[in-house]
Amino acid sequence: MNNTLNNVKTIITIIIAHIILTVTSIDAEWTLIDSTYFTSLVPAGERCCVSVQSSTNYLELTLPSDNLTPDAEAAVRIAPNWLKMDLRDNFRRLDEEDQNLYAGLINIAIYPYIDEICFEVAHIAPQILSSSMNPQVLLENVESLYEIDTYLDYVEIVDNDGDDYYSTVVYRVLEQGDTLDIELPQELYYWYIVHPKLHKETPDYINPGTGNPEAPPTGVFWRDFLMNYNDDGYPLLLHCLDTCSVLWKTQQNSLDNGAVGALTQWILDVMTFQSYTHHDQPVRIYRLHIGTCSVHSYLTAAAARAALIPAVVNVMYSNNHKIIEFWDRHWIAWEPVNTFIDYPEGYENWGWDVAAAFNWRGDSYIWDATEKYTEICTLNVNVTDNNGQPVDGARIKIYSSPCVSWGATAGWTNYNGGKQFLLGNNRTFNAQVTSNIGNYPQSGMETVITNSEAGQCYEWNVTLPGAIPFLDVSTATMPDNPTDDYRIVLEYNLHEEILYGNNFDDNNCFSQKDSPGHIDFFICDEENFNYYTVNERFQAFEINQNSSFDTVDFVLPSADSWYTVFSNDEKLYLTQELQVIAKLYQKSFGIMLEEEHGSLYPEFILYHNYPNPFREKTVISLECINRVDAAVTWSQHSIHIYDLAGRLIRTLSLPSSPFSYHSSVMWDGTDSDNKPVSSGIYFYSLKVGDKKIDTKKCMFLKS
Repeated sequence: MNNTLNNVKTIITIIIAHIILTVTSIDAEWTLIDSTYFTSLVPAGERCCVSVQSSTNYLELTLPSDNLTPDAEAAVRIAPNWLKMDLRDNFRRLDEEDQNLYAGLINIAIYPYIDEICFEVAHIAPQILSSSMNPQVLLENVESLYEIDTYLDYVEIVDNDGDDYYSTVVYRVLEQGDTLDIELPQELYYWYIVHPKLHKETPDYINPGTGNPEAPPTGVFWRDFLMNYNDDGYPLLLHCLDTCSVLWKTQQNSLDNGAVGALTQWILDVMTFQSYTHHDQPVRIYRLHIGTCSVHSYLTAAAARAALIPAVVNVMYSNNHKIIEFWDRHWIAWEPVNTFIDYPEGYENWGWDVAAAFNWRGDSYIWDATEKYTEICTLNVNVTDNNGQPVDGARIKIYSSPCVSWGATAGWTNYNGGKQFLLGNNRTFNAQVTSNIGNYPQSGMETVITNSEAGQCYEWNVTLPGAIPFLDVSTATMPDNPTDDYRIVLEYNLHEEILYGNNFDDNNCFSQKDSPGHIDFFICDEENFNYYTVNERFQAFEINQNSSFDTVDFVLPSADSWYTVFSNDEKLYLTQELQVIAKLYQKSFGIMLEEEHGSLYPEFILYHNYPNPFREKTVISLECINRVDAAVTWSQHSIHIYDLAGRLIRTLSLPSSPFSYHSSVMWDGTDSDNKPVSSGIYFYSLKVGDKKIDTKKCMFLKS
C-alpha cells in the first residue's frame, strides 16, 4: 500500500515538474489601451487635467477654453508651426468680431505674405487690434515690404518653406575690406523690420496733413509713403538708397557708410532740429519737417524699417532723449541728427550721467539697453506676498531725478518673483512695485540706491500686502490593499511661459515669452480633486511644484476616478505653454507554453495613433514584445487602412530596417491614389503576413 502511494506521489511529482518546465510564465503584462498628445495654453489661475473615470478604460481631457471662433481656428492651422501658439494666445484675448476680422486677413492671404501677416496679428497688442485701426494696413505693410525688396541691392528677403515656414533677410556689410553676407536672425526680422508699430503711435492710415487716421487715398501708411513719396524740394528716400551695395561699411560717424550713411543724410536733408509740437506719427513728422530728438527717432526708425534695416527706438527718459539702434550682429547706437553711428559713448562725452536706457518693441514690451551707454551697476528686485511666496508679473517702476515722463525704466517680475535691472552710475534711484495683490510703497516711491557705483550689485526685497493663491496639498498614502489594474504614464514639457504686462507709456498689454515654463503637477482621486477645486486642503501623489518637465509612471491604486492635474493656480499673470503625451495601460495576463524548438511567433503591440483626431498627418507606432526572433524585419509587415464600410483604402509599408522592436509609419489622410479621403472615422490594422494582429480607430478631419 505504501509502495503504491509512493509510486503515485512520484508520478504526480513528475507531472508537476513537467508542467513547471512547460509553462514558462503566468505573468502580468501592461497593454496600451489609450493614448493622447496635446499642446495647451494654461492661463494664470487655470488648470488642465488628464483623467481616468471609474468603470472606463480611456483617457479624458479637460483643457482651458480659448473660445476661438471657427475662422480663428482656421487661421491658426494656416500659420507656421512656430507661430501657432502665439496666434492662438492673441486671438483668445479678442472678442469674436475682432477674431473673425483678423482671421479673415490670414485665411485669404497668399504666398509669400502669410507668415508676416500671422506675425502681425499674433504680436500687436490686443488693445490696438480692438481699436478703430484699419486692418487693411497690415496687408499693405507686408505687400510694401516685398515690393521695396525688389529695388534694394544691399538686402534681400529670403523665404524658407516647410511646415515651419519663415522669412528673413540676408544683408551685406563691408568689414575690413571684405563684403560679408549676413542672415538676420528670424525673430529680429519679424519684430524689427516687419512689425508696423514703432513706439506709442497706432499703426494706421494717417493723413500727413493732420496726423489723424483717415482712409486711403488721403490716408497713407509710413512704409510705402516714406520710401516712394517726397515733398517738393526734398529727396526721395528710394533714390538715396538705390546706389547702396551694403547695409553699412562698419565705420563710426561716417556718412559714406552704405545704406545707414545714406539714410542718415536723408534725415539731415528732410528734418530741421528745432523745438516744435510733438507728434508720434511718422508721416505727419515727415510732412512737418521739424522737431527734436523724439520725432527724429520715430522718423528714422520708420525709414529704416521701410529700407529693410532692423531698427528700434531707444529711450533715455532720465536725460530727456531718444535715439534709435540698428542691428548688425548686435544692436548699434544710431542718431542721425548728430551723425552718431556706432558711437554710444558720445552721450557721456557730453557730460551726461545716463541713468537707464531701454529699447521699445512693437507690442509695447521694453528691454534693457543701458550697458551700451554708461558704466553700470546691478539692481536685483525680489517681490513676495505676505506669506513669503514669490509674486510673478509685479510691475516695477524705477525713477531717477531729473527725469521726464513716468520714470527712467520699468520691468516685470518672473515666475520666481525676481527682476534684474542694469542702471547707470552716479545716480540715486527710487522705485515702486505695483500688483493686483497690492503696492509697495502704498503711495510714492522708496529710495533703493543712493549715488550708485559702477560694478556694484544692489538688492531690494519687497513684501506686498496681499497673498497669491497657493496649493494646500500634502502627500497621500497608499490604501492598505491597492489595486494595480491600470497604469498611466505621462511625459510633459513646458518649453515656454508667457508674461503679460502693461506699458507705462501707452498702457498697451505686451506678451513676453521666457523659457522654460513652470507648472504644479499632482495626481489625486476624485474626492481630493473636488477639495482642490474649491480651494480646500487635499492630498495627492507625485506632487511636483514649479516643474518644467518630467516623466511620471503611476499605477492607479483603486477603482476610483483619478486625475492627473497640471495647475497654474499659483500664478497671477503667467500663462504656461504645456505639451503632454499621456498613455493608459491595462494589466493583462497570458500563459506562454514553451516549445521544444524555441518560442512562439513574435507578438506585437499596435499603439493608438497621435495626434487623433488629425488634419494633416498622424503617426502610427508599433512594438514587438517578444524579442527572440531577431531575423524578423518590419518590412515584412504592413498597416492596412479601411473606411467604415470595410473597404481597404490604403496600405502603408513599414520602413525596411533590421528588427529593432519599435517601428512607426505616417498616414497623411490620402488613399492609394494619393487623393485626400473624406472626413470621418477610419480603422487601421497591423498585418503580419496574412494574419491581422490588431485593429484600432482614428478620425480624420479634412481642412
